[in-house]
Amino acid sequence: MRQMNAIRCHGFGGRHRFETGLNVPEPRPGEVLVRVDASGICAADRAMWDATGPWELSFPFTPGHEFTGTVVALGEGADTRHGLAVGDRAIAELNITYGNDYFRQRGLYHLSDSMDVLGATLDGGWAEYMIYPADAVVHKVPDSVSNRAACYAEPLANAIHGVQRGDIGFDDVVVVAGAGPIGMGMVQAARLKTPRKLILINPGKAKRDLALTLGADLAFHPDDPDLCNAIHDLTDGRGADVFLEASGRGSAFLQGLALIRKAGRMVVFGVYKDPVPFDLNILGEFKELDLRGGHLAPFTYATALDLMARGLIDGDACVTHSYLLEDFEAAIVRSPDPDEVQIKVIFEPNGPEIS
Repeated sequence: MRQMNAIRCHGFGGRHRFETGLNVPEPRPGEVLVRVDASGICAADRAMWDATGPWELSFPFTPGHEFTGTVVALGEGADTRHGLAVGDRAIAELNITYGNDYFRQRGLYHLSDSMDVLGATLDGGWAEYMIYPADAVVHKVPDSVSNRAACYAEPLANAIHGVQRGDIGFDDVVVVAGAGPIGMGMVQAARLKTPRKLILINPGKAKRDLALTLGADLAFHPDDPDLCNAIHDLTDGRGADVFLEASGRGSAFLQGLALIRKAGRMVVFGVYKDPVPFDLNILGEFKELDLRGGHLAPFTYATALDLMARGLIDGDACVTHSYLLEDFEAAIVRSPDPDEVQIKVIFEPNGPEIS
């Protein structure tokens, strides 16, 4: 039996191990075995490392819910089930849902009460090989999309869902808070909605500069007084029409409440470590705001791949650092220099992509 290397999580709080000599899994009926070409590190993965996440999981497991791979074997019926052949590149959506519960019946499969998650309850992509389950939603990777960009499809799909939740119009002034993988994806996806002005808020200048090349019209430090002045001037003092919060910082959420106009739309896509107290009167009595949550990426993975394939979104620009599996600790705890752009950090378990 073939063997492989993988990173295994044996508990929260830095209890990850680089393990060798693991058996490569055999695909069962409907399953797909892929050689993992790239697998991303998410803020949720770092929260598991830091023991700051809100999840309850069973150990050990292989993390990694952002991944792309090349098909090396297909279980019985998997070729017709998923439309794949050996040698194809493919990604799988991270949430595997079952049955026909209330949410699946209404197209809200990402909120299903009967769900497994690749990289959490099922083994994920921090390995040389992984299984795409029979019930997974699998997408072929277009030839023009690199492995690195394909790995970015998961956070980009989340970003697209968040932008869709914002219902952006042609005349809107849109603000994105946060320039991580989802925030940068939101900038690019929101630009395709052609708002009147698109503004990014982020502390790091290097990321602000990159956002300007990816579609933002203006970019500000959150403490820059010119931010409020710019929004005031653009809207005759009303405030921003749409505020997309992707930073996971309570201060950004509160700033959004201040910057958004009456009857504006705020989408909250960040994951917060601590509760964020605020005056509920802002939502109703003072502004009648439309506050919307955003979670995962229903029906947007294919859109993410298509937009990158057509050159409308630059996924490669958002993948900034790559590591081997054995260097996992350095990759997980990596902190960028103040003037450095760090967006998506990935593993390339089988070596770097040859361009």
